[in-house]
Amino acid sequence: MKKPMNTVGRPEAGKPTLYERIKEALAVASQLVIASPVKLPPKIVVVARYLALALGVLEAVESGLQDRHEGKEGDEGN
Repeated sequence: MKKPMNTVGRPEAGKPTLYERIKEALAVASQLVIASPVKLPPKIVVVARYLALALGVLEAVESGLQDRHEGKEGDEGN
């Protein structure tokens, strides 16, 4: 009897990947630094703003690629 092989594929629908968890943690950290009522060094605030901007751009690109990929799947039936 063969053992079932562990395949590498898409993650389960409800389980976030390591990449998604890191991205979410960076987003929360940058938001906390930006909204912090404590006086922080300006360089830290600038880095947090750029990080928030970069994460927003990354999310927009990912959603655009996902929309494009879903559009191609729908065209296969034609």
